[in-house]
Amino acid sequence: MTNIDILYLMLFFLCLLLSGFFSSSEVAFVSLQKLRLRHLANTKGGAAKEVALMAEKPERLLTTILLGNNLVNTAAAALATIIALSVLAEGYAVLVATAGVTILLLVFGEVFPKT
Repeated sequence: MTNIDILYLMLFFLCLLLSGFFSSSEVAFVSLQKLRLRHLANTKGGAAKEVALMAEKPERLLTTILLGNNLVNTAAAALATIIALSVLAEGYAVLVATAGVTILLLVFGEVFPKT
């Protein structure tokens, strides 16, 4: 593996982390209790007020979260394909990259952050 392959590998794992971040952010926002948020915004202020403002237009925040998640998932797939092509033969590389990214994104980018 060359230095550029190591960089691609690091970027791939960063994409996995960001995918998990976006998925957990989605769950946190959807499960937010509006009454409790309103109480926190009135008593604590600060960050609670910012979240309350975002909760007034949930479609904008959810769109941003889903767009970010799709972008990092696509980047992860592209990076995995590049890495696999540098290590394996072309026919196997695409198969391994597709299967590997699917499993890793499902486990670490979707299921694990949402439980």
